[in-house]
Amino acid sequence: MLSTIDYRELLAKAVPAATDADTEEPRPETFFTPHQHRRALDANVSIVQGGRGVGKTWWFRALQDDQLRKVAIQRYALPELDRVDCLPGFGTLRTNDYPGPRMLHRLVEQLQFDPEDIWTAVALHGFGFAKVSALDGWEARTRWVQDHPDAVEDALFELDKSRGASRRVGLLLFDALDRLNSDRAIADRLTNGLLRLALTLRTSTRNLRAKLFIRHDMFESAGGEFPDASKLTNNMVVLEWDAESLYSLLFHLMCTADTDLRKQFAAEAGWHEGKEGSAEELTPVLHLIASEYMGKNYRKGRTYSWIPKHLADGHGQASPRSFLSALGQANERSKQTYANHERALHWDAIREGVQHASEIRVREVAEDTPWVKRALAPLRGQQVPIEVRAVQDLWNQADLGGLLKAETARTGDLVASESDQSENDTLVPTGPTDPAPDRLILDLKDHGIFTERADGRLDLPDVYRIAFGVGRKGGVPLLRH
Repeated sequence: MLSTIDYRELLAKAVPAATDADTEEPRPETFFTPHQHRRALDANVSIVQGGRGVGKTWWFRALQDDQLRKVAIQRYALPELDRVDCLPGFGTLRTNDYPGPRMLHRLVEQLQFDPEDIWTAVALHGFGFAKVSALDGWEARTRWVQDHPDAVEDALFELDKSRGASRRVGLLLFDALDRLNSDRAIADRLTNGLLRLALTLRTSTRNLRAKLFIRHDMFESAGGEFPDASKLTNNMVVLEWDAESLYSLLFHLMCTADTDLRKQFAAEAGWHEGKEGSAEELTPVLHLIASEYMGKNYRKGRTYSWIPKHLADGHGQASPRSFLSALGQANERSKQTYANHERALHWDAIREGVQHASEIRVREVAEDTPWVKRALAPLRGQQVPIEVRAVQDLWNQADLGGLLKAETARTGDLVASESDQSENDTLVPTGPTDPAPDRLILDLKDHGIFTERADGRLDLPDVYRIAFGVGRKGGVPLLRH
């Protein structure tokens, strides 16, 4: 039987130090396939929605990896995925397969190309239309698409026919759409053009498809309001993680950790890699490493439900990244401060782990959407739930609208002055849809940061509230620096 020390060592090996897709590449030995994500891999699903840290980039990269795709085929029983060629259409990695953010800015703003034409050029190049690929650069390729509409349709027909003959599907993958442009309006236009391309491929070909991994707020602001858009949205998939998937992921990682302790854990817990269990199966396994309650009795809450609940955003979703970060920190704190506790994870260390995950989440928000951090900064020291008018008053006192407008103007000037630089340079993240207070509140709700109570007051989930320094009576304590 594993000791408390053994479990702490196993957890240290199992929970990765870096839990983001940009630094941790998917690997066959740790690859986990939650059942809710199965439909997201269908080539005919064009839109896959999800917040940060839920698996968009993970799947974007995994689908392009032959080994990982084989794992998914086996676990999901998806033999048809073996006949799909997954190709990059846009992502964080700069390659010659698609234009970078600065080139996209030049194409759409300075050269005034229709965004759908830009993405059509990317598609023709990706699907192997030699005539477009042979042209020198994305300006020439996009101009060819613009000037030869009949030839474009003929090219798509021939490419589709060729793939049909070989019984293979070409699937163009698009990720990191929040990095298309620093100006939200331009990013929305580019995304809308991408949606139009996906619809064109879906309705006019049998074997050419596009799949967008996209945040909910970006999809909403880009708008799918054009003829037949419902053909994309009717089978849309949202990447979600429930408590069962999160704990199954943890135990999967413990079963595949780089230590012989994994074998003993698998035997003791009755678990194996890739397994997903019910709450009834998962709870006793959790109790091997943590006590049943978040204190000495039930009044503090049950550990199994407490952790996901306090890591959830306004959409009720706790990302695997936050979950693993919290447990990794809890393990370290337990070793340092609660070494003699009967379980590997002490309940107070788990609380500290949630605080740690909150801090990481806020840093991520600051990287992706700096305006969110600016919008919540005036709320520091306040208590939630809070009246909408009180929030607006705090924003007015801080001149938030003026700050956001000035920041947008500076970003626009920077993009314009540097648009001729290397297209491999990455632009800063997008701003809000509109700096008006009512619109900001809606955007914060779309991001899962604000929630609205039945009486109309605004609330903040703990995963954001803690690090932003906003209080709540009886809530998880704020961070102390």
